[in-house]
Amino acid sequence: MVYFLYGDTAPLQIKYEELLNKIKNDNLNIPEKVFDASLDEISMFFDSVSTNSIFSPKELVILKRAETLKNLEEIAKSLKIYNLTQKEIIIVYEEFLNDFGKAKNPINKKTVEKFKEIADVLCFRKENERKSTIFYLQKELNISEYEAEKLIELIGDDFFKLKNEVEKIKNFLDGDVFNLEKVKNIVSTTEEFNLKNLIENFLLNKNPNNLLYFLQKEKLYTSFLYSISEELILYLKLLAYIQEGIINKNISYKKFNDEVYEKIKNSFITEKGYSHPYTIFLKLKNIDLFSINFITKRLEKLMFLEYNIKSGSLDMDIGVEAYILEFFM
Repeated sequence: MVYFLYGDTAPLQIKYEELLNKIKNDNLNIPEKVFDASLDEISMFFDSVSTNSIFSPKELVILKRAETLKNLEEIAKSLKIYNLTQKEIIIVYEEFLNDFGKAKNPINKKTVEKFKEIADVLCFRKENERKSTIFYLQKELNISEYEAEKLIELIGDDFFKLKNEVEKIKNFLDGDVFNLEKVKNIVSTTEEFNLKNLIENFLLNKNPNNLLYFLQKEKLYTSFLYSISEELILYLKLLAYIQEGIINKNISYKKFNDEVYEKIKNSFITEKGYSHPYTIFLKLKNIDLFSINFITKRLEKLMFLEYNIKSGSLDMDIGVEAYILEFFM
């Protein structure tokens, strides 16, 4: 069987790992050979494909970095001439994204069609990345969708890091039921998570010290501007929905999830997809700490701050720290 996988990094790697595990589970002790097209190992790949062993009923042959080849259609044509009944072949084509999330090296449609003649063609791209990652975590750790999303927020969405942290969590739990609060102490958290956590604590407790110390140490002033605006806008939307009578601040989670979230979820979509309903629901318990007028004024100050920074009339670190210190004045 031939498998041709293409897509961008995270979802592609997840599916590659899943397929690899399936083949190995279905063919115990199957010999494995891995070739790298970027190292000009294509001849070695075909030598392996063309040779069948009388000692092994099956052989796993993997060709990585196929995106570096200029003649992929010819590869597909060439594979047609071989007897592949003893082979499990995986060919991986990785698409790299630019800053706008678009593939810099999208695969040619003709190439895809050629491989469909001889292979099971599987496409895994970024638009499906979050769902794939969440499903992976749910399956590996036997956790809920919400817990998986919080874990991604905690660790980050880099697949290789996630995979390592999942193994760390499994060893730590040693068969015990997953508990997010427990594992927080043993996983490597992202700077983004630490910043969001500090911003949330600042908004709720009105104490700027820990947030200021973190920003001065890590120099994440730009990330702060993005994160604080995102958090304030979220609260502003909830307050608006409460004012319109669409949400009751004392609503139960079941009713919020069953009757309300579907109507308002488009207001809470980010570049990572829709926010989990429980994440939005949890914000309601602190909603009385703010008013529409208060948040609107802080967002206006934030806009002026960003303008002054971009125009060069104010240093970013000085401006951000002053904004924090004056936030509740």
